[in-house]
Amino acid sequence: MQQTATGSAGSGSAAILVLLVIGLLVIIGIGVKLYDLKRKREVEGVHLQARVSDALMREPDLINLAVTPTAEVPWWSGTPARLEVTGRVPTPEMREQVLRLVEREAKQVRPDVTLADRLQVDAALHRVA
Repeated sequence: MQQTATGSAGSGSAAILVLLVIGLLVIIGIGVKLYDLKRKREVEGVHLQARVSDALMREPDLINLAVTPTAEVPWWSGTPARLEVTGRVPTPEMREQVLRLVEREAKQVRPDVTLADRLQVDAALHRVA
């Protein structure tokens, strides 16, 4: 009778151990998937930011301006990426030119991108240039 009780207690412990190992593997798998998703979104953000930066540098009128695009891509697909454009420009016309270029390039990478305009018009830049 004692052997039966010990045998069932041992198999119960083994079942709990197996369930714990399976649970741990599931948690590790979820963690790896989330890390991979985060990495993919960061790569998308870097690509978007680089594409817009390159476009700004290709424009002869805009090459000397200190305009910086910063991309933020959310983890979940279906939510729009956000591109913040910061810097100073000499005229309102130049500001509009920068925003049109940034929007055109960003839409080629991600059609759902939203722009956050943080550009400042600084007339002192116009006198220096």
